[in-house]
Amino acid sequence: IALAAEGAKVVVTGRHRERGEAVVQEIQANQGQAVFVQADITQEANYALLVNTAISHFGRLDILVNNAGNIIEKPFLDITPEDFESFTKLDGYAYFRMMQQAIPYMLTHGGSIINITSLAAVNSLPTHSLYSFVKAAVTQMSKGVALEFADKGIRVNCLLPGAVETEMIAGNPNTDMIKSMIPMKRFSTVEEQASIVVFLASDDSSYITASSVVADGGIRGF
Repeated sequence: IALAAEGAKVVVTGRHRERGEAVVQEIQANQGQAVFVQADITQEANYALLVNTAISHFGRLDILVNNAGNIIEKPFLDITPEDFESFTKLDGYAYFRMMQQAIPYMLTHGGSIINITSLAAVNSLPTHSLYSFVKAAVTQMSKGVALEFADKGIRVNCLLPGAVETEMIAGNPNTDMIKSMIPMKRFSTVEEQASIVVFLASDDSSYITASSVVADGGIRGF
């Protein structure tokens, strides 16, 4: 929604049609352009489908935002091979494949890729070993891709949010305890994180690549 408000033409995707179509309707109600594609981002055929949808509807691809994700909290010795495979496919492999599909279309004119990972990429916690592993891996992969394509005008950066007011955090029974650990004593809003994505996607950040923006309310200051 924030990107559309700045004039971007947006392909919205997700597994839930009702939510995705609601986002498109909000964008269109504000004179923006958007299309929804219902897709499971862990399915191989959908990576090309999403990129091709952008090309067929809007003629080009300038921005890719990878924001698929879930959370897993398990003691290290309880993590199963199935846990490892399913979590890394959604939170890691999907980012890798979406970049592979998008970059060829950006080679002629440049572009911006924003991979949304997590504060856990640099600050781990007990029972978060697998979660932190994947987030750190994507963050480091992003730096390598950024350096490889920097001279082609393709920028790749990461956003590492801390705790954000979403359904995921709302279901956590320890919200008060989590807030008490944040120097700003509150969670981030979705809008605060979205404004960083807009900045990284825009020409205002034209000299920024291979970087990670941490937006965590001050936790990294400790």
